[in-house]
Amino acid sequence: MEQISPAGSARDALLRAANEELIEKGHAAVSLRAVARRAGVSHAAPAHFFGDRAGMLTAVATEGFAALSRALEDAARHATDSGRPVLEALGRGYVDFGLEHPALMELMFRRSELNPDDAGLIEAQRSALGCIRAAVADLAGADADPDAEEWSLVSWAVVHGLVSLVHEGVLARVSENDPDAAADLARRLVAVYGEGLASIARR
Repeated sequence: MEQISPAGSARDALLRAANEELIEKGHAAVSLRAVARRAGVSHAAPAHFFGDRAGMLTAVATEGFAALSRALEDAARHATDSGRPVLEALGRGYVDFGLEHPALMELMFRRSELNPDDAGLIEAQRSALGCIRAAVADLAGADADPDAEEWSLVSWAVVHGLVSLVHEGVLARVSENDPDAAADLARRLVAVYGEGLASIARR
């Protein structure tokens, strides 16, 4: 079994603590001192591992995108195994992830709180989008490859917008103020979008 070094353990503990602070208080209230206190390490530890607050939040966001990629890969694999449309499964997976991790999802796209040029963050973002891009390319076929990038961005915008509409309570207002009904509506709209894109691809 691989042994985790003390340094690795401290960094992992800080990231866990930062996630807990994020969930409980929101990104604006996360501080280095509070995270260090929750993790049970010295106040200097966060700066040692992450440099500053933005560096720490960037590491949290990077792990968030990695978790999103894993969720999308799992959704695509299950869809393939069951013969369901992969793009729809990815959309539902994205919506489910966003609704299950609202504070993390908000941080992941809060550029003002992060180091947006961080190489690890950019790579993690591209990996998440890559799952959607691959599904769009497969749906469109080789002849439509030049359009796959744009359609993948549109698809990402659609599912991310649905998550935002649920979080903002907009879909709840058209679902008799029922949050569960709003989430179900978002998932149905993913299916409608997927069917529409598939019909365009078949033309």
